[in-house]
Amino acid sequence: MPVQESPLARLERHARARSLEVAVVEQAGDSWVSLTWNELYRRVIDGAAGMIDAGVNPGQVVVIRVPTGIRQLELELATRVAGAVPVLLPDHMDQAEVGRLLDDIEVRLVIVDHESRLALLRRAGLMDAQLFECDDRSWERLRAMGLDRRKRQADVLSWVDAARTGAPSGAVLGLPREKSLAWLFRPEASGALSDLRADDVVLLTGEATDRFTTVVRDAHLTSGCTLAWVETPAQLEAALAHVRPTHVFLDHVAARVLEDLLEAARIDGVAWHETPREVLEATSARVAEARLSSRTKKLAAEVEALAPWWGDRLRVLVLDTRVNRTISGLAATLGFRIGRIAHHPAIRLDLAGEYAVVPVPAPSTVQVVEEALPRRGRAGAGLDAAFSLAGSAEA
Repeated sequence: MPVQESPLARLERHARARSLEVAVVEQAGDSWVSLTWNELYRRVIDGAAGMIDAGVNPGQVVVIRVPTGIRQLELELATRVAGAVPVLLPDHMDQAEVGRLLDDIEVRLVIVDHESRLALLRRAGLMDAQLFECDDRSWERLRAMGLDRRKRQADVLSWVDAARTGAPSGAVLGLPREKSLAWLFRPEASGALSDLRADDVVLLTGEATDRFTTVVRDAHLTSGCTLAWVETPAQLEAALAHVRPTHVFLDHVAARVLEDLLEAARIDGVAWHETPREVLEATSARVAEARLSSRTKKLAAEVEALAPWWGDRLRVLVLDTRVNRTISGLAATLGFRIGRIAHHPAIRLDLAGEYAVVPVPAPSTVQVVEEALPRRGRAGAGLDAAFSLAGSAEA
């Protein structure tokens, strides 16, 4: 597999080889929804072409602020396929720091699902940016724009792909720093991610702006596996029951409360043990090779009752924190492996100097129908509100 294989090339490969296999799964209320690799591919390429048709050029920056899940994944991939740079900013960043970072780069598009997510950007100038209010309807209309653009210019995405050959395409994150100015950086990692295969099923927890989830999402794109992605630890139990993963990747938030989750775990609505804390403590003591009473040995063995909670095919558990004796003992007893991800040191990015913006050639035949374009600038009050800058001047 080429080291610098582009997002478009990877998507095309999976759309051909794994067309009807599930690419991504998420919980929507009390039900679960999914997209196959073919569906994800079609939605991403149409979204990418729609962004290009709306004026986004390769090398420009797109700030994405939407909830964790399929829509976030679609938008991030569409941005990358369009040759633009997705920037994801944690909610806990200082507004002044965000303003400083964004004022130093050329932000072309800001994507939000709700105006409340603009608060973080209040101090940023964003003089040349458009705002895309991405609900279901506007996302559908943007994809329709993209489909039309691809009909008029069939090679538009391959042209962009060639123009960006060799350029990094991964998401860029904001990195708050306690005693210094915040950075932008592109997360990289090694370890268990390289072991993922197309028939694996990955369950991931964490926010989109976390470096851990970012590298796992890119590994998903490389491997062609199935990804189920939930944001909070509270969603883990339901996801395990529905997805039955082969790999579980827990971000630092979920990893730190894993023992609490195990203590409160329920299988088919019933507590897995009458004294779960004692069982977990006995498991930890056994790993520490402490002298165990017969009762403690019996309790340690009873941790096997937790096996159904993980599903029936878990092979690897990866925690974005230090693994303690309880979890390592649990893994040894239940027969799955503790994997590790080594984060590479964060390197400060100068996005303004890293990319040259490359204008995309216009289609040979241009057909513009204003009422069909979900786009408007600062004075475009008569156009569709899917693209809108309303309120951004005050922000």
